Amino acid sequence: MAKMTAAQAVAHFLKSMGTERYYFYNGHANWGLLDALEYEAGIKGIRARHEIHAIHMADIEWRMRRALPIPVTCTTVGPGNYNTIPGIAEAFFDSVPMLCLMAGGPTKWLGRGGIQETYRYSDDEFVQLFKSITKQAVMTIRPDTALDTLVRAYKTAVSGRPGPVVVYMPLDVQNTVVDVEIPDGRAWIDFARPAPDPDAAHAACALIAAAERPVIWAGTGVNNARAWDDLRALAEDLQIPVATNFGAKGALPEDHPLSLGVCDRAGTGHAVKAATGADLVVNLAARFNDLNTAGWSMYDFGGRQKLVHVDIDPGEMGRVYPVDVGLVCDVGQGLRGLRHAWAAGGFARRDPKPWLAQVDGWRRDWLAEVAPQVTSDLVPLHYARIVKDTSDAVNAFDPQATLISDTGFIMNYVPAFYTLRHPWFATNNQQFGQMGFSTPGVVSGRLNRPDHPVVVFVGDQSFIHTGLSLATATEYGIPGVVIVLDNRTIQAEVEGAQRRFGRGVGDHYRIEATGELWNPDLNLIGQALGATVYNVEAPDQMGPAVTTALESGALSLIVVRSSSTVERYAVPIVVEHGTMPFPYEWTLET
Repeated sequence: MAKMTAAQAVAHFLKSMGTERYYFYNGHANWGLLDALEYEAGIKGIRARHEIHAIHMADIEWRMRRALPIPVTCTTVGPGNYNTIPGIAEAFFDSVPMLCLMAGGPTKWLGRGGIQETYRYSDDEFVQLFKSITKQAVMTIRPDTALDTLVRAYKTAVSGRPGPVVVYMPLDVQNTVVDVEIPDGRAWIDFARPAPDPDAAHAACALIAAAERPVIWAGTGVNNARAWDDLRALAEDLQIPVATNFGAKGALPEDHPLSLGVCDRAGTGHAVKAATGADLVVNLAARFNDLNTAGWSMYDFGGRQKLVHVDIDPGEMGRVYPVDVGLVCDVGQGLRGLRHAWAAGGFARRDPKPWLAQVDGWRRDWLAEVAPQVTSDLVPLHYARIVKDTSDAVNAFDPQATLISDTGFIMNYVPAFYTLRHPWFATNNQQFGQMGFSTPGVVSGRLNRPDHPVVVFVGDQSFIHTGLSLATATEYGIPGVVIVLDNRTIQAEVEGAQRRFGRGVGDHYRIEATGELWNPDLNLIGQALGATVYNVEAPDQMGPAVTTALESGALSLIVVRSSSTVERYAVPIVVEHGTMPFPYEWTLET
């Protein structure tokens, strides 16, 4: 055993796990942790300008690697820790593991109502704030057991369905010297992933063999399992077309002949037609939320459609739809289990050619239908053209570029009109949808994939939320291309209010005295943050601006004049029973 502070023990453990960097905001209560991480363990700290920036950077770090070690953040007592809450919720609902080290006031003062203590109802109850948005939130109250507590939390973050954990370390616990032995962390987390029940895999294969029109619908569990090769092998072996949700975009490269692209309310027309026309859907860890199902209007499970559902979380089984066969397992193990059961059971597919030909016909029809949008000369620019021209420019420069999409109106277009040719290099925050998720990813996206550029789509109001994170990019000399859609609105909220009420409240930003639409000058903001700024006012400027920014190898902000209206820019997706509804119910059914 060696003598060291609890904070030093934590730092040495993280170093032994392979942690190369962490993201932090400095404050008096976390000095012990910061000193130990930086100087004792030699782990590089990335200074953020706001705690939420640090959380989003760590979140996107995981999405770029999907492998150990898990990302680490370090924040400080009181409002500093509170500032992390929406970002941690984002990670939790997207199944992103991270270790959030949070500093607190000294234990000897608990219950006295010390500055920044969460004390009103009992001694410091800070961790209660995180119970519903983490896999575990715990306070270390003894320095001699602090490391054990952290190791268990680390294991929790990556076991089963992954997610963030919070370890709250009071100041005096961090800085107390203890006798400690640094454990081999791999022994705590290096275990086999759960495999599917063989009988269930056999039953699933029987359904696939009987199906005339099967579709695979892949979710982000494929990414967390790093099961891209397994997905491709099953699809090719059985000749089943593959759609994804937005979070798993590109899990099967979207230029693959079996790829349907994204299937959701904003997905490709042929993906939606295939999903609604399928007689069997094999769901690989994709959530049946309202956006993914157009307000639960797309599927008829329990009726004309059957469902095979693969997910590591049994709580997702039957949450919305009845399941014909459920496989509770790691998605990679599930895919391998299905292939093994298929071969062992001697199953054979019905002739896939008629179904694939029908899907290809839908693909051709949809591409013809949207051709006017992706080549539109509208000013302000049509969103479909913005995304398509960006996709073409980025793929010509580096098809393995990192793509990060924010929430908002842009998520109605990136799923269908950006072509991702390699798995896993794209991410978004569709499930929880915090505005401003994307821009901090310039930093961690590039740090984790230094040989490839980072391209971000973000609305102007989301950029105002977290655009100052580009200050960190400038500090560390990190390049990236941030495309800001400048329309002076919360565009995603305009559509629904206009449809329901014919008007909106607070969804446009104006000079009150004149009614003029207004934003802070995004050019000046970009320049002040150290970025080269490009302005796109006309459609033929979009592709060249992206290419120039990529070739510059510099931090770049592309401000695109985009529309503040919806109707003339919409690309409705039509299915058998009509145009997809807006995915909200406006009145209580009685």
